[in-house]
Amino acid sequence: MNTFAEIIQDYAERTRREGKSVGLDELNATQQAEILRQLGSPNKVSPEGLAHAMESYVSALQHQADVAKAFFLGDLERGVDGLIGLPEDIRTQIDQLIWEASGGEPIDPTLVDSHHLIASAIMHSLEMRMGMLEE
Repeated sequence: MNTFAEIIQDYAERTRREGKSVGLDELNATQQAEILRQLGSPNKVSPEGLAHAMESYVSALQHQADVAKAFFLGDLERGVDGLIGLPEDIRTQIDQLIWEASGGEPIDPTLVDSHHLIASAIMHSLEMRMGMLEE
């Protein structure tokens, strides 16, 4: 069984090799939108550009997973630095998830319980970016 990342990487390699979009139409709307986000300007995209966007999508997801891991392990500095590197709308989404999970109460990011809450919110957002929560 291939992982999500391996499937996207395979689509990217096949898109390059075949000189046309491969697999994009097999992805759900969220996954397609996330790949298009990586393109910046989706007008007249070459197969190479699309393949690169697919690889960038996987890298962006890996970065977000690494940020969650940093918080989970209590590496606040690396976690905060990683959060800053996420797109603004994703940071806003994570903030909203944290707010909801905390019942609207402020959290102290230096506390271990907060690290786990933040990591959970980041991972929930990651699942959303992967389109795993779509019907």
